[in-house]
Amino acid sequence: METRTVRKQVTFSQPFQLAGCDGAQPPGSYTLTLEEEQLDVLLFVGWRQSAATLQLTHGGTTDYVAVDMQELTDALLRDSDPSTDPPATPAAAKAQSRARQRLARGS
Repeated sequence: METRTVRKQVTFSQPFQLAGCDGAQPPGSYTLTLEEEQLDVLLFVGWRQSAATLQLTHGGTTDYVAVDMQELTDALLRDSDPSTDPPATPAAAKAQSRARQRLARGS
């Protein structure tokens, strides 16, 4: 099965916390690495995410933390930085769009 690695930048404007991280992380841009494997279908080319890691650098030390994409998406939504467009599955992107619309309406 063919695999690929995709790297994206995610930006937090406020401190954030994710499971697997030691305490709150400072605001900033972080590298997100997604491991994907190609779906075995004949009609189209598709990819399924198999792993996601976030690169955390503190005082010259770099840690790679496995993250849950839904938890990351939720944290980015809480951060409410409209310029941040997290890499997400279509369902998560749709939920994010609805959440942004609710925020814009003030609900």
